Amino acid sequence: MALRDAAAHRDLLAYQDVAKWCAVVGGVDARLERAALTHAIELVDPDILITDLAQAMRARLCAAGPLLPQVIASGGLPYLLVLVGLDDVEPPAGAIRRPLPPRVARFYWQRLRAFVAWSASTSWM
Repeated sequence: MALRDAAAHRDLLAYQDVAKWCAVVGGVDARLERAALTHAIELVDPDILITDLAQAMRARLCAAGPLLPQVIASGGLPYLLVLVGLDDVEPPAGAIRRPLPPRVARFYWQRLRAFVAWSASTSWM
């Protein structure tokens, strides 16, 4: 639900939120990042994005195995979601709504994926 909420908000790209995220990921100019994210929203299918992030999070939770209760008790789920968003992954088939060179499609996919994961994680903190 947190992922769907984060991806669905039209005010997703409030400048102050993008600036906070830029501070977390390290030194990216918030105005440029906001422009890239605005363009990414038009290019990336939100349902595929949400499904991809949910599957990646589920895989991380399964991998935690017997340590999962400790992760939950320590409040580690939001941080785990942030890390999932920073994975270096290719966009799945159909994730990009129009033809783009692979490198460009990957750039937009990864930027929006990371931002939505971070935005969802902040609702858990």
